[in-house]
Amino acid sequence: MHECRRTRDTAGRPDPVRSLPLDRALRAWLLSDGSLSRQLAQTFGGFRVQLLNQGTAPATAEELHVLRQHGTGSSRWPRCHVREVVLWGDGQPLVHARSVLPAVQAKLTWRAVRGLGQRPLADLLFGLRAAHCDRLGGRYASPLQARRLGSRLGWSAHPLWCRRSVFTRRGVPLLVTEWFAPAVRDRAPSAGTARGRPHHAGRR
Repeated sequence: MHECRRTRDTAGRPDPVRSLPLDRALRAWLLSDGSLSRQLAQTFGGFRVQLLNQGTAPATAEELHVLRQHGTGSSRWPRCHVREVVLWGDGQPLVHARSVLPAVQAKLTWRAVRGLGQRPLADLLFGLRAAHCDRLGGRYASPLQARRLGSRLGWSAHPLWCRRSVFTRRGVPLLVTEWFAPAVRDRAPSAGTARGRPHHAGRR
């Protein structure tokens, strides 16, 4: 895959990363290209993936809206396949990642997602041809969402930010939302981190 294309979110709002003040380190994470797993491993060390859950599950109204905006024939996809993981580094939870795709496509176009187990999604995305990537920008959590994530992962009540990306293959979208722990603010991505190259027919 080639580097991801940056776009406005599907509601037409500008990327809040560009309009709200952020410290430089967090901005670098939100706007970075390449494999996030590799960046975390090189910056923090001790990287591992904790699989929280995976299978058919409800998607939020906003997630369904994004999938419909980026997919072909997505009105026929009422059910979703959801995968949630925590990316750990340096003995602490650094990123909560949630992947959502049409349930039927978890057995077809995106069937490899089901076999990832404790491996990062990047292992699939950065070895995959004919996938296109759009970065939808960064946003911060509502107070309620921040409290829920903080309680679940032991994060502080510090404002929580995420980045969202849609990976499309053969007209089928996969939405990935990555929430960053406050601890990530303390370190910029390692300068030596390699950038992944999503193959074309799209991107990542």
